[in-house]
Amino acid sequence: MLKAFAIKGLALAVALAASWLLPGGWAALAVVLIVIATVSFFTYAIVHPSSRFFAPVISRLAADKQIVALTFDDGPDPVFTPRILDVLALHQARATFFVLGERAALYPELIQRMHREGHTVGTHTQHHTLRFHFGSPAYVQREIEDAIAVVAGILPTQPKLFRPPQGLRTPCFASGWRRTRGLTCVTWSVRGLDSLQTTAGKIVARVSKGLEPGAIVTLHDGTGLGGGTDREPTLSALGTLLSECKTRGLRCVALSDAGAAVL
Repeated sequence: MLKAFAIKGLALAVALAASWLLPGGWAALAVVLIVIATVSFFTYAIVHPSSRFFAPVISRLAADKQIVALTFDDGPDPVFTPRILDVLALHQARATFFVLGERAALYPELIQRMHREGHTVGTHTQHHTLRFHFGSPAYVQREIEDAIAVVAGILPTQPKLFRPPQGLRTPCFASGWRRTRGLTCVTWSVRGLDSLQTTAGKIVARVSKGLEPGAIVTLHDGTGLGGGTDREPTLSALGTLLSECKTRGLRCVALSDAGAAVL
């Protein structure tokens, strides 16, 4: 939060100086450009998956091994998660699931199956609400730690990986995040954008462009959080993507087995 205030303060100071020192028309132009630059900076800092301004993140793996990490958000889902696990098993692939605490509590058998079949289970907040991005530090901390507590009550080990909803790292998130301990924040290097209404072909096309050693791919097994409610396109695309990984000589690993990562 202090970083955000510092940037805003600097921008305000520069704008005031420009309005004082420059002629009227130039001063107005300078202020507009300063506002645009400030908004652009904060957009990058909050949204871009590799930005570390507000929180340290892992957005890809080390590229010295022929590995990729498939990740799934928003589950577990009683309809689609078992079918995704079936496809992964068929291809002998491992993945990472960033689950919601409230859904993990409803379907603990799916969390157990993920763990049993060699996948990594991370967390994705307790409720996945818009408020998470703008809440108090205490609220953000509670959303993170409540989800951890749910999963830790199901599995023999406590989850260590976390992904914020939509991957956003706002100043409010950063303030709450710093209150937690021992977690790694994971974003991605390529997205299928399958939380929106789409087709399997479009998912494959998007992901294939970035399917390279070290890639962290984000897909979704959960539904009903403001995006599309049909994960059939994801299921159809998954088999194709796993086959494409084999063609490119890439092995799909769970993040806990991926070894050294780069930021």
